Amino acid sequence: MNNKRLFVAAVLAAVWCAGADDCALRRKYIGHGWDLLAVTPEEVLAHADEFDRTGLDGVTIMPRVTEPDGRVGPRLAPMASKVWTRDELKGMIPVFREIVRHRGLRESFLFAMWAPPKRLAWTNDAAWASFAANMGTMAWLAKEGGLRGLLVDPEDYPRARQYRRLTSDPPYDETARLARARGAQVGAAMFREFPDMALLSFWWLSVRPNYFVSDTPCADVRAQGDLWPAFINGLLDALPPGARFVDGNEHAYRYEAERGDFFKSATFQRARALSLIAPENRAKYRAQVRAGFGLYLDCYINPTNSPWYFGPVDGSRTRHFELNLEQATQAADEYIWIYGEKRGWVSWSKADTRRVARFTKEGTWDACIPGLYDVMGRLKDPAGWLAENMDRLLASSDRVNRAAEKYGVWQDDRLNKGKFAVDRTCGDGDSESLRIDGTGNGCYTFQVDGVTTGEVYAVEVSVRGENVSVSASWQLKGRWQWGIPSVGVPIPEGKADAWRRARGLVRVPAGADRFVVLLSARLEPGASAWFDNLRVYCIKRVRPF
Repeated sequence: MNNKRLFVAAVLAAVWCAGADDCALRRKYIGHGWDLLAVTPEEVLAHADEFDRTGLDGVTIMPRVTEPDGRVGPRLAPMASKVWTRDELKGMIPVFREIVRHRGLRESFLFAMWAPPKRLAWTNDAAWASFAANMGTMAWLAKEGGLRGLLVDPEDYPRARQYRRLTSDPPYDETARLARARGAQVGAAMFREFPDMALLSFWWLSVRPNYFVSDTPCADVRAQGDLWPAFINGLLDALPPGARFVDGNEHAYRYEAERGDFFKSATFQRARALSLIAPENRAKYRAQVRAGFGLYLDCYINPTNSPWYFGPVDGSRTRHFELNLEQATQAADEYIWIYGEKRGWVSWSKADTRRVARFTKEGTWDACIPGLYDVMGRLKDPAGWLAENMDRLLASSDRVNRAAEKYGVWQDDRLNKGKFAVDRTCGDGDSESLRIDGTGNGCYTFQVDGVTTGEVYAVEVSVRGENVSVSASWQLKGRWQWGIPSVGVPIPEGKADAWRRARGLVRVPAGADRFVVLLSARLEPGASAWFDNLRVYCIKRVRPF
């Protein structure tokens, strides 16, 4: 049994392994920023290999037409008066199809501004027909290009007050009915072209969270002349079963995991928002509207005198970002978008320097927030990230196996009893392992002693059999600390009668000085499970831990 023990992989008392379960909906990270608004689709494609290393799943793509002579046209504005034709835009389709072949770009969205340079009168049929036609064309373009859908920004940069009733509008109730009809008109045009699209907005109903805590939200909407909920109800009227909305909640820029802000907001988005939804649309809202969040990278590089400043946690601003992204990932239903202004996601070395120089002179986001892309990759897909990076992590470890040689056993006496033994006929790489036979609920226990708060460990274990699991629990001075959640570790898929190697990381939380690793099995009489090759190494030089 020398050097033979199982693994341990606990996670920050919660989630370095969250999302690895295939039964869960995997969270996806979408990159946005001033750099992406400045470049062309062709320039995004030219840097696709770099995006594959960022931890992103996709980016926002600003549709721009590149002329035959190489000139780049202006950003397409769907609420402006010009109506685009498919012939004008179809040249982007082959570029999009190549973009989404890359893992860091496969979930990319076409970007659209929903704030008009000049307000569209709700009674102006021609103006709304143009807007609807343009959004239908954008949906067609995204669908044909293989993009995930459209990302819209409704923020009122031009101060047009599109979604507020003005004195020049009809009375509120009439204008609200018009706004709902216009939402249905625009939605029908989009969903006709892309019936299974994701429509992500920086804000849906999360734009005014005061409604969520009000006893009279509908009266508040009316008092403020707010037409945005009516417009959203119109979009929902047109929403087909295969499509979905994502409320991106840009207010999350200022959220703090320490306060549980992401969890509270997700609850409001899912439940309290229903009071603003027409009764006939509430089932649709529950089934097809998903909570999301935006994170603002500049907060983690800005100076202390900035109103957008997040300081270090545990001596690291990257660690601060990690905690916020971790909770956002736990709380979101599917998408989190990550935004930045002062840096670029990639080097943009193949882009027009006149448009990207301001984002490249001080390096990428990962250079300015050390370990950023590692954090993103690990939180989004722990198992995949570890498979790619474990060798690098182990190279920075002390290579001393911290797993205790002494182990214990436990089983539930109320269920069928089994046996625990060293099997000298079966092992992963040799002929020796730990075996459990026929226990209804039992486990081997291993101790990893002398750990201190903040330490990070790389762990490995080999597992064979059905109905097996691995988890880590905590002790302090020999007493169980059940207030610190035990953490389950995912076991890779594979045949039950074959060895599978589980790998993970664990950060020691405050209030613990020992791991106890449980190698568990729930077996029928006559069934067996095996565990082998525990290695636990302290990681010394991995950013940003």
